[in-house]
Amino acid sequence: MKYKPPKYILFYVYIFFLLYTFLFIRPQQSERVQLGVYELEKYNETKVNLNIFNIRELEIEIIDTYTTPDDKLCKFEEIYIFGSLPSFNRFVRLRIQDVDVSSGLKVTNEIESENYSRVDYQDPISVISKTFTCINESIYIEFEENIDIEYLRIIQDDSDTYRSVKLINIDAYS
Repeated sequence: MKYKPPKYILFYVYIFFLLYTFLFIRPQQSERVQLGVYELEKYNETKVNLNIFNIRELEIEIIDTYTTPDDKLCKFEEIYIFGSLPSFNRFVRLRIQDVDVSSGLKVTNEIESENYSRVDYQDPISVISKTFTCINESIYIEFEENIDIEYLRIIQDDSDTYRSVKLINIDAYS
């Protein structure tokens, strides 16, 4: 008499590995840290101190703008991010892997502001709105590895050509 395995053994093994994969090996959810609302200077540069560690992505949401008598587009002239890499414990301007914006905004220098090499020069992020209302629009900045952010340096247009952003909300994801 020959041994005969159970009829649906491969089906049970497949289901077991499938459940194991979904329950224990699934990607980890990002932890969201709300850093708060910050007020920006109307014409000058603003230094936003964050002092946050082990960050993979940053979200900057426009809450309010300075009022102007006529309709103007909103613009961030330059956004710099300063901090350090955990593996390279020196204070530097951090490189950005990807910059995404919500539907009402546009990155004017997307190719120049993203850089996958640590050697080459990288331009700061420059964002302009597509419409006259830029409230509740967001900028998503992704880094190629977890980083420590000391501060953001945000420079707004000092001419009266564009509307300046007054309040931003910053969230960080690790």
